[in-house]
Amino acid sequence: MHIAFVLLLLLTLLKYLWLAGYAHPVADDYCYAAKSAGQTLWQWSKGEWLYWNGRYTSNLLMIHGPVTWAGDLLIGYRLIPVLLIAATYLSAWFLMRRINRHALSTQQELLATLCFLLLYLQLMPDLGEGFYWYTGAITYQLGSILLLLHVGLLIAPTSNRVARGMLFLLNMVLAIAIVGMDEIHMVLMLCLHLGRMAWLIGTRKQAWGAALLLLAVLGGSLVMYLAPGNAVRGAMFADTHRLWWSLGMSALQSVRFIGMWLFSPSLLIFGVLYIPLHREMRGRIPGYQALLRTPPWIAGLLPFLLVVATTFPAYWNTGLLGQHRTINVACIFFIPLAFLNLALWLERGARGPMGAGVPSMPMAGWAMALALLALNLTGNGFAANADLLGGRAEAYDQVMSAREAQMRAAADDPGTKVIFIPQEKPPRTLPSYEGASPLRDWMMHCQARFFGADEGQVELQEP
Repeated sequence: MHIAFVLLLLLTLLKYLWLAGYAHPVADDYCYAAKSAGQTLWQWSKGEWLYWNGRYTSNLLMIHGPVTWAGDLLIGYRLIPVLLIAATYLSAWFLMRRINRHALSTQQELLATLCFLLLYLQLMPDLGEGFYWYTGAITYQLGSILLLLHVGLLIAPTSNRVARGMLFLLNMVLAIAIVGMDEIHMVLMLCLHLGRMAWLIGTRKQAWGAALLLLAVLGGSLVMYLAPGNAVRGAMFADTHRLWWSLGMSALQSVRFIGMWLFSPSLLIFGVLYIPLHREMRGRIPGYQALLRTPPWIAGLLPFLLVVATTFPAYWNTGLLGQHRTINVACIFFIPLAFLNLALWLERGARGPMGAGVPSMPMAGWAMALALLALNLTGNGFAANADLLGGRAEAYDQVMSAREAQMRAAADDPGTKVIFIPQEKPPRTLPSYEGASPLRDWMMHCQARFFGADEGQVELQEP
């Protein structure tokens, strides 16, 4: 039964890898590639810091994106989502190994990590921008991957002094890099290291290493926050830098997204599957026992603060939550926090015995079947199946490929006029930006500049 469950979980994962075969560069992918052409790495980084934003790490990855790697721009572009999904899995597995300290078997760790990855893919608010749009995926998903590695390296340090020193230096580099990915990870890193420093001081433990890491995070944050480009980008939006408005709207978004996640069928069913595992994990895993000492009020507050931290920068800098790729960052860390709260709930009072029961084989089989159905028939799992099996992903691929061919022809013939025909049914899991509103002019113009055509050669067909 368990082998069949694992195989069906892998089959469930396959559709997300399959979707990568239909991905196409859009919007900022072309803008960055066209804007950075002919610039050195230093010229590009300095220009972005002065005139657009302070993201000193992710900006380095925008200058030579996958559309510039080969004549066929899709080869590298479609490889990136696969690599990011694999890296997400590996980084989550690394963190799990650091927490359990080999108390679980490798097979158990791999299965638990696979369940985590599928839950994340299922629940993330914007799957398209999360993995299949290079600009957004590298900025936010790669930041989360690095943060998982960073937290793992903070746990259970080695007793070897040389190895401990090398790990500390690696973590220092990771800390500086993560802060420079985007404003969301900058805020999370500040909260993480301020909280860690306060905890070490409160428990009277040596905190010199933590202090150095905190200083590195603060230094990187200053580079981000003081970038002149932030003001340039902020000038494009009205009603920015309103503290109470930003906090209030972030709090409302916390209630919204946490409610959506908590009542999702997949999370509820995996929560039921987790209950009989709680007692076994409590008795075997030292790191798990340490987590159970978390005060319940802190564990309950953390998911709320997490979503606030991932929405506040958007409201502060732009006055609105224009996209949900920032909430993807909250989602990946919400899932373990949800199971932490469930574990603490099982530990309290009369509810503790709930974790002691071992379900019968038929009951476990039904729960696994329901979990697989939820992963495939609700949320992003259903949307991915619908796009792939219903033909939307293929139609999207055909339209985008036709546009790219038209742009190449227009670059060769200045007299050619390119008419973008709107997609009738854009996919829900790939970034098309052609939903209720028409494709915006700047997106088409960036694509024209990338291929070497004139902006005036392209326009959108009137509805």
